[in-house]
Parts: sequence; C-alpha cells; structure tokens
Amino acid sequence: MKKYLILILLISSVFVKAQTFSDFDAKSIDGKEIKFSETYKSGLTLVTFWALWCEPCRTEIHIINKFYEKYHEKGLNVISINQDTPRSIAKVRSYVVSHDLNFPVIPDLKKELFQHFNGQSIPLTFLIDKSGNVVYKHIGYLPGDETELEGEIVKHLGAGN
Repeated sequence: MKKYLILILLISSVFVKAQTFSDFDAKSIDGKEIKFSETYKSGLTLVTFWALWCEPCRTEIHIINKFYEKYHEKGLNVISINQDTPRSIAKVRSYVVSHDLNFPVIPDLKKELFQHFNGQSIPLTFLIDKSGNVVYKHIGYLPGDETELEGEIVKHLGAGN
C-alpha cells in the first residue's frame, strides 16, 4: 500500500509542477490593476483563494501576510483572491484594512478566477515561479501547514526566484 501511495504522491507532484495558467487581468479591492504575468515574472508568487466565512482561510491569510512581510524583499509576491459574495464585499474591504493585509486582494465575485485555477475548495494556495509554473499547491489548512508552506517559499526563493 505504501508503494502505491508514494507513486500517487510522485505523480501528483509531477502534475503540479507541470501545471501553468494563462494570464489574466483583475482589479484589486482598492482599485489597482493586477496583471498576473507581470506579478509572477517579477518573483515567486503565492496565489491564495479565501473567504471571510471560512475560518481556516482567515487563519491562513494572516500567516500568509506574515510570510509576505518576511519574504517580500527577497522576491515573494502575494495575490489573494477573495471568494465572498457581492453582498459581503464591504466587510471584506473593512477586514483587509483592519487586519493590515499588505498585498493585493482581488474580489472574485463571479468565481471566474477560482474556475481559472481549477478550484474545488478553499483555502487553496499555489506557489508560481517566474516562468508561470506551479511549483507547489495546497488545499485546506490545518495547524502546522504553515511550516511546509514556508519551507517551499524558502526553497523556491533560493532557487533563483
């Protein structure tokens, strides 16, 4: 059984590393234009999907904010894509400001970006290298996942991103 599990993990890892996404333009919650390709070409880019109604998402978004503050000067970019509804967008704006989230937050009111990234559930997190390749993907959040994520960030920043 372990052999099959290891094989599945290896195949999954190869698939994730081969996955790329086409470019998109979006407007952040504060009105700034975001061009996906310009962001990832400038350094390792963490893309995360989250919502206010999702407790694990709120925990993870604060961890990501800490990683952004710690690694931004070393080349880490973050694009946060919010999955709340149009009716709760004012709450999202307030949350972003009151919690000092220092990276772009894009409202995905029609879930188009979530579909673009083949999302199934949140939180959903990707690390994308300068070539636009997914080098890490994680679904969900449990305490301790941040250790793995930070390890991947450090590994890929050290690999020339």
